[in-house]
Amino acid sequence: MPASRRSALRVWVPVVLSALVQLGTTFGVLATRSVRTMPPWLHHAAPRIDQPALVVIAAVVLALAGPVLLVWIRRWPGPLLVAIAACAVLGETLLITVVGAVAFYISVVFGVVIAVLQGARLWAWVVTGVLWLTPIALYLATRQVGALVLLVPWTIVSILVLVVPEGARNRRAWRAQLLRDAEARQAEEAQAERVRIARELHDVLAHSLSQINVQASVGLHLFDTQPEKAAEALANVKDTSKQALGEVRQVLGMLRGDEAPLTPEHDLAGIRQLVEDVRGAEAVLDFGVPDAAAVPAAVQQAAYRIVQEALTNVTKHARAGRIRVEVVEASGEGGWLLVAVSDDGQGAAATPSPDGRGLLGMRERTELLGGVFSAGPRPDRGFEVRAELPLRSPS
Repeated sequence: MPASRRSALRVWVPVVLSALVQLGTTFGVLATRSVRTMPPWLHHAAPRIDQPALVVIAAVVLALAGPVLLVWIRRWPGPLLVAIAACAVLGETLLITVVGAVAFYISVVFGVVIAVLQGARLWAWVVTGVLWLTPIALYLATRQVGALVLLVPWTIVSILVLVVPEGARNRRAWRAQLLRDAEARQAEEAQAERVRIARELHDVLAHSLSQINVQASVGLHLFDTQPEKAAEALANVKDTSKQALGEVRQVLGMLRGDEAPLTPEHDLAGIRQLVEDVRGAEAVLDFGVPDAAAVPAAVQQAAYRIVQEALTNVTKHARAGRIRVEVVEASGEGGWLLVAVSDDGQGAAATPSPDGRGLLGMRERTELLGGVFSAGPRPDRGFEVRAELPLRSPS
């Protein structure tokens, strides 16, 4: 059912039901001539008016007033609830039968329920309390103690019209809170996914473009004197760019929701190729992982990216002559994988440019797996990146 139709039903069903009940009961009482005589104060105020005619007109107007006010009660729930209750009390004074008097409170019941659901809880409780206490006070004042038994059904109705909408309102608030929590979780997950993809793109592009830049510079420098070396550098540029394009397609495949990666996931074995591809410095790899297959895939991926980004920083900033890469298992509870990249350069990586996110990305990768990351200048010379990754399966 469309939302507009449901909204119209919520507005008009209480109006129509209460109008039919109150008007039908009023006309039924008036048809049996069970009409109160005019109250003495009204008789003295208008002694020449035909009493039954005045009562009929007043009863019909009051029977319609409550349902009509229900149309706008959602806009001003508190004041209109008081007005509806006043119409019910006045209508009760004009009808002699119990059924006729009770009928005028149908609109009050609807009004209390709507007021509670709209948040006017204090108005609803006060009006219901006054309507419940008033007959008790009248019965006690006139010493009609036996008539208090008639208040048992009214007491039950009063409790129901307050408790039921309170429960519905609490359920509505609970569902709204669940929806807000779900939206917050979705936004958090989306942000985490954006950060992860941005980190992957940064690692892929920064490393590949850095290698391409170095190899292209070598090719240009040797183009005239050593054309065979220049051709080798250009071939390396081609291979590096091809590999970078494959990895970028893989990251973009994550955005499209592809089930299978376009290229294999990086692992510890790929670190050897990273070290071999380093240009402009002597790179040494200390690999001490007896059973690489037992290392969780997420840990292998993180170790690969950390080494890749660290080597990119060294190539771009450090102007180092020697680079040492360590990937070894460290002792400790549960087992740890130590990943360290150090160089003997000038330590420029200690103060990266404001736009650089390499160190931040490495730290995020390490901490997401529950590891420990550190980076800074070495005591003697150069710079070191160090990450300790847990070998247990990450959550």
